[in-house]
Parts: sequence; structure tokens; C-alpha cells
Amino acid sequence: MKYLKWIYGTHSNSSTNLEYKVDEINIAEKWNPTSKDWETQGGLNFTNEENALRWISRGDTLYDVIIPSDAEVLNVRNDKTPNGIYRSNKIIVTNPRKVTDELTMELYKKSNMPELTYYKTLSALAMKGCYNTCLEIIRDKVNKNNIDKVIEDYEEFNGPGHNENMNETVYNEILDILKEIQSDLLICLTIDKSPYEKKITNDNIINITGQSGSGKSYFCKQYKNHLIIDTDEIFNERLFRLTTGINKELGEYFRSKFNPLPNLGDDFDLIYQNILDYCKKYNKTIVIDCAQFHCIKDINLLKGKIIIMRTCIDNCYKRCINRFKDNNPNATNEEINKYKEKKKSIYKWYKSSNKFIVKINNIEN
Repeated sequence: MKYLKWIYGTHSNSSTNLEYKVDEINIAEKWNPTSKDWETQGGLNFTNEENALRWISRGDTLYDVIIPSDAEVLNVRNDKTPNGIYRSNKIIVTNPRKVTDELTMELYKKSNMPELTYYKTLSALAMKGCYNTCLEIIRDKVNKNNIDKVIEDYEEFNGPGHNENMNETVYNEILDILKEIQSDLLICLTIDKSPYEKKITNDNIINITGQSGSGKSYFCKQYKNHLIIDTDEIFNERLFRLTTGINKELGEYFRSKFNPLPNLGDDFDLIYQNILDYCKKYNKTIVIDCAQFHCIKDINLLKGKIIIMRTCIDNCYKRCINRFKDNNPNATNEEINKYKEKKKSIYKWYKSSNKFIVKINNIEN
């Protein structure tokens, strides 16, 4: 078994503030292994690879622990990490490594702790700034059934003895992600939710939005007898050259009316109003498929019904990558990896979609 110990540099964070000697034998000031009392028992604490994450709040540096041949070792009984706390009268600490996301990710892959222990561990990792390891735990351990307990333990762990020098930015970002999972309204990173729908006016307009890869285009297929408008085909030059029907008409209309062409991010209100005005001549329900509805400045412009796809961002990202590979079968690994990095922005973009959902949900009919 490989033993490990967290220490703040070379100093214990206990009341004794013991300074450890690296690569030398450290001897406990007190050692009474027969005592049942934690304080009088004494000794030097350490853990193992399967349980090391739980005790990360005890230090900012991870050491390997070597047990001298003449040392005594106790396996301390506890519920948080069974077979994960040890005490000895003598230990050697060696091979110091500062806390990093890469280090904690490696420990997480080797971990084997009770399910409930991971919830407080998630909080401890966030306080240390280990964002990616937190996401991995959320993906593996958190769902709609346990989210209330996860958040309760996460927030409870944020207290004296655990949150000194905490990374508030990462802690709050992870808490936001947990609350998005808990919410019945918001898009979240890891769990698909059914589309959000709200009727705003009685107009025969269906507005469909969501992040790239959320399934907007597939969802639109149920409206095949309606006038389906895909703004990507109107404003993306490559797609515009290939499109037909109403999207070709609108693409030509915008190119003849505006120079330069308006931008969906900056000029959404203008584009939306022009689409509605142009399509008045058609006696059909209009379906507008667009990812940029969240860019609208005047929400009162919206007509008809709004449908917001709430596919989780992990699945959106995977679909985007798979679609890129399907559309570019000859793409090199370098091109694929470049696209992957580009699309990681979706993990920030979806926050705008959530703000948009809240605005829509607050509209009074």
C-alpha cells in the first residue's frame, strides 16, 4: 500500500504547528497507541491513495510516506474513509508535490471512498481550485436524485478549518454548476432536461433556440409542413451557397438590403424583425431555428411561442465534435483537436442561454 500525507509546505496545520523534516525520520511528540482518546493517543497521521482526496483540506503539498522498520502503525477507525486514516510514532515524508488539478485528477481515478464522502470532498477540491477534478466528480457522482444532499454537504464543508485561503472563484463556479443541476429551469452541464416552452403571443411563430449541438434542427423536423427558417443557412456564407427555398430567399434579401451583412450576435433584433416582416406574405406558421436568441436586446420583440432546448452541455459538445468529424471525414487529428478547443467555449456560452431562460420565464402573459 502506498501511504500519503497532506502538509502545508512543511508545517502541520494542527495546533502544534509541527514542522516536518523531509527525507528524515519524524518522531511523534506523544504516542500512546492503547489510548482511546484521539488527543492522548498522539502519533503522526497519514492516509493512502484511495482516500487521499478526502483529506486535501489538511495541506497544500502532498508527500509520500515511508514507515521506518521499527515504527508502530495504527489503522484508525472512521466512517468518512474506512481504512483511510493511519497513525504512527515515526514516519518519513518525501517527494513533495504542490496541489494541482492534474495531481488531484490522478488521485480521483485511484480513489475508493464511501459515496457520501465525495460530496464534502467536492467542496474541499473546489476550495483548492481543482476545477476539472470537481467536474469529473460531478459527472460521475451527481444526479437529480442526490443533488440536494450534494449541495447541503458542499456548503456545510465551507467553514473554519477547511476554507482557509480558499479559491472563492472556483468554489462559487462549482456551486453554480450544482445549482443548475438542481434547478428545474436552467440548462446544466451534465443532465439533459426536456425543452422549455412558453407561449408569448398568439402569432403563428415558433422560435426554437439552444446551444450548438442541442438538437434544434432535429426538433424542427416535426414542423416539416411549416416554413422552417435556419439562420445559419442565411448568414453562413458556405451554408448559404448550398441552401434552397426560404433560407435562400432570405439570404438574398438580407444581402441586397444590407451592406455589410448584419451579425446575429450584435444585430439580432434587426434580423428577427426583418425575418418576420419578410415572411408575412406566406400564409404559414413560421419556425425560426437560431442559437442566438439570447442575444436579443428588446425581449418584447418576440412573437408566438419560444422553445428552448435544454440538452446538457456535455452532450452538446460531444455532438458538435461528432458532427464535425462526419462533415469532415478527411480532417487531420490536428484539425479535429483545434476544433475541439474552439468548441470548448460552449461551456461558457450556455450561461447566456440560462440568463435568457430566466428572462423568458419572468415574462407575464
